[in-house]
Amino acid sequence: MEQNFIVYESCRNLRALGRNALAGIWKLAFMGTLIYFAITTIPVLLLDSLFFEKGESAQSGIATIYSLLISGPMILGYAMFCISLFRKRETSPAEVLYGFERFVKSFGLYIVISLFIFLWALLLIIPGIIAAYRYSMSFYILADNPDMGIMEALNRSKIMMRGNKWKLFCLNLSFIGWAILCVLSFGVGFLWLIPYVEVSIIAFYDIANGSLRPVKPQTDNGY
Repeated sequence: MEQNFIVYESCRNLRALGRNALAGIWKLAFMGTLIYFAITTIPVLLLDSLFFEKGESAQSGIATIYSLLISGPMILGYAMFCISLFRKRETSPAEVLYGFERFVKSFGLYIVISLFIFLWALLLIIPGIIAAYRYSMSFYILADNPDMGIMEALNRSKIMMRGNKWKLFCLNLSFIGWAILCVLSFGVGFLWLIPYVEVSIIAFYDIANGSLRPVKPQTDNGY
């Protein structure tokens, strides 16, 4: 794990790996993503509505506390779910909730990452973005290594992302067309796009950690 594998795979191939992983299980991916958004979004909207008359401070405060408490476990649970999808392991939409079994560690990891990104962003926006990519593999690493400490997961992500941050940025950017179509569909399309993006990133992750051999490269300028 300490070795740094550079991801030379084209974004086209990474997306193809993501689509292949989801072939025949799009409904399962949709259901897991629906649960994820239902828990992370709907309660926030309800809290905003409930406390609207009590003023903006109460409104934003309650919703912020809720998001702060559930974000780490939900990110971890969704990572676990999508890793299972990509690696063809038996799973169910309920795996999205498994992050709560590691509540303290996932909550702590979310807080530390957010703090680091915030501190780097104080310098300028670009260092903040770089920091976000530097620590972007931390939840996948924790999903694969539940006994690992928070700081070790962060350090392993830093090692894994050396020389790989630009590739992951390009991979994220390559979905921009699909994202625009999802916006035009009033956001409904994101329930299919999000798992597609996530499993494609997990393909990137598995190559970066050395557990997946690259497929034959294609000359498409990385996109």
